[in-house]
Amino acid sequence: MPNVFLQPEKGIFLNSVTSTNSLIKSEEFPHGTWIVAEEQTEGRGRRERKWEVLGEESLIFSGKIGLENFDGGPGLSLFIGTAVCKAILSIYPELARELKIKWPNDLYLGNKKVAGILIESEVIGSTVTLIIGIGVNLYGKKETIPSHLTDAGFLNTNPDRAGKKSEILEKLIPTLNEAILLWKDSEGRKKELILLNELLLWKGQSVSYTENGTPQTATLEGLGENGSLILKTPSGTRLDFIDSPDDFHSLN
Repeated sequence: MPNVFLQPEKGIFLNSVTSTNSLIKSEEFPHGTWIVAEEQTEGRGRRERKWEVLGEESLIFSGKIGLENFDGGPGLSLFIGTAVCKAILSIYPELARELKIKWPNDLYLGNKKVAGILIESEVIGSTVTLIIGIGVNLYGKKETIPSHLTDAGFLNTNPDRAGKKSEILEKLIPTLNEAILLWKDSEGRKKELILLNELLLWKGQSVSYTENGTPQTATLEGLGENGSLILKTPSGTRLDFIDSPDDFHSLN
């Protein structure tokens, strides 16, 4: 089977679903399809955490891509995150200094989480099916955020700059396809990792994480060649993570 990327004409718009990722896994939807929902009642994040989309305007998206002999890795979600950043910044260029990627799959504006990414895959023979789920809090008022979501925020709180979902979506489809192509190409991957290091949240800052139930501190140095997270401990030991450490947060 040849590679099948997201097709602009294969979009499906729905009012309410349980989960766009769960829905698009059905054989009813071929590779190249993407779904956008106005409401999602059982959204999921990584490690089966619940994902709540907030505000008056949000983007709830899942796309289905088919690839031959595709080698994923810890950096793939980062490349998808960069694609989402590119789409957003093409519409909101004024956010360029504040919009960052928290390793490995969240987007932050300042110190507030505004988007999450969930990538799932299925391998049948030599064909890999990628399900790319994206949730973005596009517009809302700060006072509407539930008290238990202390780090949640909105991409935009200005009503005069709201109503940009369709424009972001139009940019998102090609940037997602481009992200997969860059990941598959060794030279393209190297160049994109340079950009990712610039977008990386907390780079050069002190961070905390939990290891075997014990809090640890380190300095976030940057990304490895395959998108892994590089931390440096106070003793000078270099740590290389391919999955997010527990309770990973900034100390600044």
